[in-house]
Amino acid sequence: MALFGDSDKLSRREGGSDKEIELPNLEPLDIEEDLHGGPLIKNADGAVRIFGKFSEAEIRELMEWSGIFSELAAKGYTDPLLELHYLSDLDQRIFVKDPESDMVLIHIRLKVSYFRFRLHPGAPQKKLLYIDWLLTQHPRSKNIRPDRLFPGQNAPGLGIFSQISDFITNLALGVGARGAFNIPEYFHDALLFHREFRFYDPATEAFFRGLIRDLRKHGAREISKALSEGRIRDGQGEAVRWVPGEMISILDPELEEIIWSKDYFTRVVRQLKRIEFSMEPAPAAES
Repeated sequence: MALFGDSDKLSRREGGSDKEIELPNLEPLDIEEDLHGGPLIKNADGAVRIFGKFSEAEIRELMEWSGIFSELAAKGYTDPLLELHYLSDLDQRIFVKDPESDMVLIHIRLKVSYFRFRLHPGAPQKKLLYIDWLLTQHPRSKNIRPDRLFPGQNAPGLGIFSQISDFITNLALGVGARGAFNIPEYFHDALLFHREFRFYDPATEAFFRGLIRDLRKHGAREISKALSEGRIRDGQGEAVRWVPGEMISILDPELEEIIWSKDYFTRVVRQLKRIEFSMEPAPAAES
């Protein structure tokens, strides 16, 4: 599951950012957060394991296979520290830290959840890997410019979303999940996830695609910022804001045919024909 692109979801408090995000070519038919918690849960041998299965050595090996550590080394982070925090079945965290400063480079919080497909009456709940939190940041970056950051971010990301997606794919397969889901906090988060994820609700998928269709010329950063500031207007001139919704990536072909059916894409296209968006200019900076 190539879950993501090349950067990551970011904490409002911890910071983190992304490289320039390219808006995808989406044609209509192409259709807390703090770092602290309670006592760790350990196995009989005294080790902490993610999902009670993956030891520190196994997590490190999966990250190496996914290319995460080689990418970190290329950015100057050699021999990064790895920490596993299993606080409960609903709060399992993986940290990768800079050994020199002890700063967090990667923070992933995961849990297994049984997703209820509310738009498909009668469909059974399925076991999915829930990506509850995902942050990467590049504290040694020489290109930290406030005007180049996305809402909720204060430092560049590591640009390793592809590698992290491969890593999470292996975790999902390892716990027998049928896929993964996330609830993107920002428009730019959804852009990254959208490479392999879709919004479960076709109306939300159409809203997202409509923003790209109508506002592409402004770029990802400005669209995300304008949404946060209430400067995006619909066809009636009303302000619209980003409303998070579930994005899903499905690993099971049979389930995928049910969820991403012809009816789903028909609904997306129909809704796209009904909506339009415009952007108001940002207020002039005070002198």
